[in-house]
Amino acid sequence: KEEDDEKRRVLNAALTYVPTLGWTEAAIAAGARDVNLSPAILGAFHRKEAALVEYFMDESLDELTDAVEEQSEELEKLVLHERLAKVIRIRLEMQAPYISKWAQALSIQANPINLPVAMKQRAVLMDEIWHSVGDRSTDWDFYSKRAILGGVYTAAEVYMLTDYSPGFRDTWTFTQRRIIDVIDCRKTAKEVMQRLSESWKFRPVLLSGSGMVQAAQLAQAIGAGLGNTIATFLKQPRPGP
Repeated sequence: KEEDDEKRRVLNAALTYVPTLGWTEAAIAAGARDVNLSPAILGAFHRKEAALVEYFMDESLDELTDAVEEQSEELEKLVLHERLAKVIRIRLEMQAPYISKWAQALSIQANPINLPVAMKQRAVLMDEIWHSVGDRSTDWDFYSKRAILGGVYTAAEVYMLTDYSPGFRDTWTFTQRRIIDVIDCRKTAKEVMQRLSESWKFRPVLLSGSGMVQAAQLAQAIGAGLGNTIATFLKQPRPGP
């Protein structure tokens, strides 16, 4: 539809303004001006800021799929935990240009109105990540692995918010260690999530500042959603922007 195309053009242009204006109506209005549309188009976005965050998530998933395909030969040479860590890094690096505003994005996603879509998008993302490293499980393990990886991914996402090491080096080290926990069959889901919770305690700065508490809550909510929860979100239709 023409209206949907216009909305996508606006959101795509709005991403340019996110580093300065944040995930806001102001960024969407600026994007509208860039594509020669009236800021009145804001009225077409039912959930405003959430629509912008969700657009970025969807676009990043498409980019990840393309990147994995382009790097397939390189990925095949890695062992499982290295492949998982590599794919997660590829995806999280897409957020680097917006890192100063990503706590705000997580806060928007953690809003109860927006949380179902946030959970579904991450469920689909976890499915794509496992699929990209060759996982073809179809039993209950399918859901548990994706739920646990969702907790690891979002914990790394939160960790990245206050990582000032060169090139987010500490985040990639953190991710690698947590991935090893995930593929260690001796560890249960509960043990993995306990390890994640303990890792947050050593970064108290995460518990202060705009969006940080909500970001941590989002990570915990996603990581706790084992089994049927992930299955349910994969099947849910998503509301419009």
